[in-house]
Amino acid sequence: MRKLFSFFKYEYAVVLLAIVLILLLYLTQEMFVDIFWAVSILSLLGLISAFILPDVLLTWFVILVVIAGTFTMMAGIVYMPHLERGLLIFTIPLFSALGALIKGLGGVRESALSNKSNIISYTNHINSVTKLKNKNNAARFYERYISFIANNMDSKELTIAATCIHWAHSNQYRQLNSTEYKRILKEIADILKVHRLPDEVICYIDSGNFLIFSSKLEKELKETIDHKVKERLADIKYQDQGVKHDLQYKYAYQAINYKNVNDFSTFKDLTNNLKRQLETKIVVEYQ
Repeated sequence: MRKLFSFFKYEYAVVLLAIVLILLLYLTQEMFVDIFWAVSILSLLGLISAFILPDVLLTWFVILVVIAGTFTMMAGIVYMPHLERGLLIFTIPLFSALGALIKGLGGVRESALSNKSNIISYTNHINSVTKLKNKNNAARFYERYISFIANNMDSKELTIAATCIHWAHSNQYRQLNSTEYKRILKEIADILKVHRLPDEVICYIDSGNFLIFSSKLEKELKETIDHKVKERLADIKYQDQGVKHDLQYKYAYQAINYKNVNDFSTFKDLTNNLKRQLETKIVVEYQ
């Protein structure tokens, strides 16, 4: 059945049904015995059964119809030519098959449209390489959290912390070998998924920049997690033409609570601050 679906489109199946029905009804007008209304009713019954019965029941229904029709037409006393008898026997199976084809193609189309919608929704929220939330999703999450803090200023414990991990010179590496570049991004993402806390939100916002949102962490716990992540990231090697290269990373951190929520009211405010921190650290590194 799947192979059949691959050769048919939904519209073609509907057109085929219409053509078969018209030809069959026209043929009944040319026959010795008038079976126009009988064929019309049997055609309708075949189509209805295809749409209301499950596939298994439909199969048994068609088998029983053929057996009963054959027995009635061939074994009984029926004053009718063999062609008319054959049409009456096989009208229901024929239109049941066409109806099942249309129903199946309709289901395939609906499934394809649903899958397409899911894919579009997925790509709008998830980076395809890292399988992490993308920049737009990060912005929505951050601004929703900031709005909650701003509306609950009495709760001084509400805090959201943003940690940015920047893979230095990532654009140059991407130009050298895009496949290896993607592998590195995926490996970084996998390390963060394993070694960051389960309730943290990890995002990939742009070229070589990973952003992690956390709730308020104890200083000792934060240092332990950061140290473990840095150790794992240091193990990643960029390989090109048989040569392994060590990678460099830069880190920026900003906590937002009731004291400074107005200074970081938008996602752009946050990312600009993190970017300035990264630039400062790069300048210090090269002095």
